[in-house]
Amino acid sequence: MLNTNRNLLFKAIILALCVISFVHVFLFPLYDIQTERGPAKTYTDFEQSLCMSNIKKKRIWRMGRCPQYGIVTIMQGGRLGNQMWEYASVWALARRTGLEPYIPRCIKIKLDLVFEQLSVPTFEEIGHCPVQINHFVKSLETWNFTNQSIILPRYSIQPDLVLTWVQDIVQEFTIKRKLLDKSQQILHRAIKTSNKLNHIFVGVHVRRTDYIGYLKRKHNIHPADYNFFISAMKTFEKKYSNCIFVMVSDDPLWCWKNFGFKSNVYVSGRRQKNSPALDMAILASCNHTIYDYGTFGEWGAILAGGETIYYNLSHHSSARIGQLMKNWHTI
Repeated sequence: MLNTNRNLLFKAIILALCVISFVHVFLFPLYDIQTERGPAKTYTDFEQSLCMSNIKKKRIWRMGRCPQYGIVTIMQGGRLGNQMWEYASVWALARRTGLEPYIPRCIKIKLDLVFEQLSVPTFEEIGHCPVQINHFVKSLETWNFTNQSIILPRYSIQPDLVLTWVQDIVQEFTIKRKLLDKSQQILHRAIKTSNKLNHIFVGVHVRRTDYIGYLKRKHNIHPADYNFFISAMKTFEKKYSNCIFVMVSDDPLWCWKNFGFKSNVYVSGRRQKNSPALDMAILASCNHTIYDYGTFGEWGAILAGGETIYYNLSHHSSARIGQLMKNWHTI
């Protein structure tokens, strides 16, 4: 009987430990920096742990000096708009703290397809250096001395910091020439739909597909509809008599069905869907912007400059950006 009780107690302890381990690994994975071989020991291991998928290891031909103080970096999450915010957040936080900035290659590889000569390095040159995980904190608020490092969570957005240097980050995100040339060709096609001169181009980003369900499920919010875009267009048409609206979207067919009848609307990607890189170049090449929601539309508007009209979502990052940018307005 005693042995049976001991066995039951032993099993209960094992079960409890398994539950604790499950909660630790699956509920709080963000800062538990692990690799398949265990805790990260070098920055090469550490870099892989920041990425959502495996990155190919590269032979290091030049070994740089190891960081003497802390660094700032981030975990990868999302698509182009999210990763632009992730990059910009590291860039701005390094300016604010004086820490050395590094981004994982999985982010840099994606952004290098769109932008010229980004200045923030990856971990390649310090891949051999030892990493001290216990020196990392999660945010600027919890950072208090230079030997500490900061690792931001994936999907991190830091508009208060980034937009302090808005013109500098616009220069940092210089779009590749081949994309800009292609976007200019598309704007010239849009001109053919209008007989007016001295055109004002308004880029319109329409986010639909997966985001429609997300808004309803997460926030119980109705998505932007036809009336929002028409109202925003009319606002620009009152100010400028020669507007051409160039629409880009993950659902260009919806745009064509709803706005294709307007003589000053051009729907790009209707016949052959554009890449996200080209859509970003088109938005950046316009004078002003209309967008509904999402980080992609935010960055299209930031890079374009000019005036921006966006959909009114109180719990979205656009609300904070709109407070910081004097020429942004909501409907």
